[in-house]
Amino acid sequence: MSEPGPSATQHLLVYDRDCAFCCYMVGYARAITGDRVEYRGYQDVAHEHPDISEASFRESIHLFSGSSVTRGAEAAARTLAFGGHGALLACYRHVPGFASGAEHAYRLVARHRRAGARLARWLFGPALRPAAHQHVARVFTACIGLCALIAFASFWWQAQGLVGNDGILPYRPYLDGAQAQLGAAAYVWIPTLAWLGSSDLVLHLLCGAGVAASLLLTLGRVRASAALTAYLTYLSLVAVGQTFMAYQWDSLLLECLVVAAVAARAPTWGIWTARLLLLRFMLLSGAVKLLSGDPDWATGAALEFHFETQPLPTLLAWYAHQLPRAILHSGAWATLFIELVLPLCILLPLRARLLAAAGFVLLELLILLTGNYNFFNLLTIALCTTLLNDSKPRAPGSRPRRLPARLCAATLMALGSLVTAAGLLRQPLPAALAPLQPLHLVNQYGLFAVMTRERRELVVEGSLNGSDWRRYRFPFKPGALQQAPRLAAPYQPRLDWQMWFAALGKPQDAPWIYDFVQTLLEGRAPVLRLVEAPFEGQAPKYVRILSLRYRFTSAEERQRSGNWWHADDPRIWLEPMRLRRPVIRHEPLTLE
Repeated sequence: MSEPGPSATQHLLVYDRDCAFCCYMVGYARAITGDRVEYRGYQDVAHEHPDISEASFRESIHLFSGSSVTRGAEAAARTLAFGGHGALLACYRHVPGFASGAEHAYRLVARHRRAGARLARWLFGPALRPAAHQHVARVFTACIGLCALIAFASFWWQAQGLVGNDGILPYRPYLDGAQAQLGAAAYVWIPTLAWLGSSDLVLHLLCGAGVAASLLLTLGRVRASAALTAYLTYLSLVAVGQTFMAYQWDSLLLECLVVAAVAARAPTWGIWTARLLLLRFMLLSGAVKLLSGDPDWATGAALEFHFETQPLPTLLAWYAHQLPRAILHSGAWATLFIELVLPLCILLPLRARLLAAAGFVLLELLILLTGNYNFFNLLTIALCTTLLNDSKPRAPGSRPRRLPARLCAATLMALGSLVTAAGLLRQPLPAALAPLQPLHLVNQYGLFAVMTRERRELVVEGSLNGSDWRRYRFPFKPGALQQAPRLAAPYQPRLDWQMWFAALGKPQDAPWIYDFVQTLLEGRAPVLRLVEAPFEGQAPKYVRILSLRYRFTSAEERQRSGNWWHADDPRIWLEPMRLRRPVIRHEPLTLE
């Protein structure tokens, strides 16, 4: 079939139309440039250029632009630049060594065109078209909005009991103490709108505004503004949440909200920023497991302990714990493969990315079913949506120019690369990034670097007389031996979680525990809403905390006793405490 006749365009790309690989790539270039460039086979125009041999035309493409003629990799870069993709041409002209490397790669592919055509079709499909991300960006931002909505609603219910004026760690004294110690720098290191008030109303307003912004983002309304509003309000809560908001998923949500704002304004740049965030998150999660030196990951034994000792197991965790040792070891090795190898596929074409997405989603679903990690798994799955492309290619020349969003994306990608390198090399973050850390724009990640082999469970007890002790019950953490592990996700019971962390050490390692006991002794209503008190409105005179070793029962024990848990080795973790009130003594005043 002959090519169409000459057009009025001044740019002409000449290629070998008998070469399958050339035709494949020309289809991609034509989709990008539209009618800005004319494409014709050398078989039709060679006679018009007698100064160029037929062998030269067969060897490489030629771009005729006005009076200039370029060939090979440079011609390809210039052609793409006519369609608005000028990055390759800029690198060709200004990056040392890039031009020679590109020409060498071009000649290598030209000598193996058949293999190149087969590989390209396998990676990209039967036709290569410019990827479009407008619809994927909408799906991604909606998913991030939904995760944010869950996070705000979850914390709103607990906010007063955790950091309200009558909570465990009231936020106002925390801010006042920081200001007294840091002065004006406190506003930088603790970025929160809560500086504007001192009542619980501030917490409610922040949560309410966050819920409204998240809902707008989920529905696709004013997406960039909604994402930034959700970011600012959640950052304000994280800043005053202290130990109760110091989780990796809180940082990840903040980072995702900023990326969602970018994706709403510049879809392709935002999608690639999200992909690199997903790569950093998964790669560092796998790297810390090996770099920690924990023998359980090195030998594949980690899952022998994980399901039993993780913070809040689900019912399915009990069944997973009963699996044969060989299956558990295979699962540990599969986890490392998914977290260390598949992330590299994020940088490859669509089909490789789909393989990575399938592995990531499978891992997150298994974690979600066996552990209560609130919105964390949903947030990771939301990031996986960015590994897709729109079903329809982008129209030629339809690239929106959003310079601020693109600059923001480039900055985030550059900072993320530094953080990734620091994590893989086990080096501290560059000092220049320190002022950015309170903003949670780029973060290091990695859970379960070292496995917990034994589960110690804290049991909080109160007494009215010092001899008859009754247990406080938490809604989701293990307690009664016959009570099956409960499903909490996507809700996060943050006090239950903190009790698991406290059990790993001593009371002095978790000083907030003394504030918690104080609130129980005073019978503060916001805190009592987070637990089930045994005294029907009365405040106890004494509170103590025991530490017991918990383990899952075996299938035989479960059938015999009906218990899901076995507990032994009780120890006093926190000696009985009572409410002490200051005694005021009036000394006689002596006048000199």
